[in-house]
Amino acid sequence: MSDKKVLIAYGTRTGCTEGIAQKLAETLEQKGLSTDLLNLGVVKSKKWPSLNDYKGIIVGSSIRATMWTKGVKSFLNKNKEDLKKKETKFGMFNVGLYAVTAVEESKVMIADKLKNKHDLEADLHDAFGGMMDLSEDSPMGKATKSIMKAAAKGMQEDMGLEFDKEGCNDFRDWDRIAKFADKFAGIL
Repeated sequence: MSDKKVLIAYGTRTGCTEGIAQKLAETLEQKGLSTDLLNLGVVKSKKWPSLNDYKGIIVGSSIRATMWTKGVKSFLNKNKEDLKKKETKFGMFNVGLYAVTAVEESKVMIADKLKNKHDLEADLHDAFGGMMDLSEDSPMGKATKSIMKAAAKGMQEDMGLEFDKEGCNDFRDWDRIAKFADKFAGIL
């Protein structure tokens, strides 16, 4: 393993972003990099590692109503100065259904939100399609699932996306996700 270590910190609501974080770690490790995963919704801020131990930091968040998870917002605010250091590379990604059909707009939203809300600029950022699990086994609550089914109908009409209203709809593009990891490895 390389002495170049990468922290992948993420906020996930239903596990979709966690799956992307795991794919990023797998791809970076295939490139000889060492990675640590940090679920910001589970690990309390007192237990977050020092960013000084890392050459690269990737932060990812699911998006709901254009909002990042609370843990991601806290992580960015707490570590703002470390993320600005030139010797540390900083990557950011969003996960949401809007990115399925509006990738470039989603990427602009990331850059704008980082700059305007957190006074940060990522060395690399991207937006990935998410997942809408409407199945019986979905981790979403009944009320959320009902809202999401209504949203799916609107997205089907507005965006042309096809949904299985009783199943799991996975719009993650694993090749694009691996390419993001490749690009990140290339800037370390």
